[in-house]
Amino acid sequence: MKKSKHLIIGLAIAGVAIYFTLRNVSIQELVDSFKSVRYIHLLTATLLVAGTYIVRGYRWEVLLSPLKQIPLKEIYSPLMIGFMGNFLPARAGEILRAYLIANKQKIPITGTFATIVVERLFDMVMVISLFAMILVFYSDDLFQEGMTISGIPVQQLMFKFGIMSLVLLGLLIGFIYMLSFHKERLRPIIHWFTRPFPKKWRSKTDHLIDTFQQGLLAVKDKTSLIKITLLSLLTWILIVGSYYPFYWAYDLENKSMESLLIMVVLVCIFITVLPTPAYLGSFQAAILISLHEIMNVPEVTAVSLGMVAWVVNMGVVFVLGVYFLFHDHLSIGKLVAMEEEGEKVLDEKE
Repeated sequence: MKKSKHLIIGLAIAGVAIYFTLRNVSIQELVDSFKSVRYIHLLTATLLVAGTYIVRGYRWEVLLSPLKQIPLKEIYSPLMIGFMGNFLPARAGEILRAYLIANKQKIPITGTFATIVVERLFDMVMVISLFAMILVFYSDDLFQEGMTISGIPVQQLMFKFGIMSLVLLGLLIGFIYMLSFHKERLRPIIHWFTRPFPKKWRSKTDHLIDTFQQGLLAVKDKTSLIKITLLSLLTWILIVGSYYPFYWAYDLENKSMESLLIMVVLVCIFITVLPTPAYLGSFQAAILISLHEIMNVPEVTAVSLGMVAWVVNMGVVFVLGVYFLFHDHLSIGKLVAMEEEGEKVLDEKE
């Protein structure tokens, strides 16, 4: 019942987002746009997208190393099947990935799930860094002079958002540092903030602190921390770079770095706050807004590019996920059962 509810909500959000994206574009316009695409550039985009998962595999190997030294070749199967799990209701890929690696390597699922949480924290740091860079350094180029919201100049507003993003980034890095090296000093501070909440919630918070610290064991080692940071940086360089070939495929007039960065950041925000199966709808809406509303790219071009970029990104995940699915003799039914079992185990731990 719970899964069905998540599926219905996800599909409803996807439907609204797709309607928003396609509302002003005809099918014939889209077909004509697809015909004009320089498809050779999509090969470059595909290779770059695949490269992001190769680097993610290396990063996850480092994060998992304190729990167990796992050969890299054994990491890619749960990694790609987990990402393919985002096609399932409630985007169950992260729990599925944690369960697969824990079950296969005989290590605690709480520890493996914690490494994924830490992985997401590093990704969040990278996204916030991009967001802050855009709003602090590129707001003059992206937003027209004289634009206001409630009487406040947009450029001034965006600059303040950029400063807030930098502050949030600092707090996030500080939290990771304190949790890694000064957990007992951090605990009373968290207890003070959670004091108004029920005792059960405070107990769960204590459990989460201990669980997240398992995932941060690799961060406590300076060599591993440097590796994770550099691999995170390389991952996001590849992610940003993987969108650039689409600019050439559609021969966009504006191929600036700020245009590319705002599109990537908006995609990250939309697929996070609008949870749809396989990012359907939310992905396309983000690209439409970034390219058409902000960068003044023709609407049909923005819609077409969003669709093609989604097919390339999710196509890589789907093809590699299905390959490892057959390689490990698994089925969709087994994946759903594994995800439910993993969710149950994590709930019991809490």
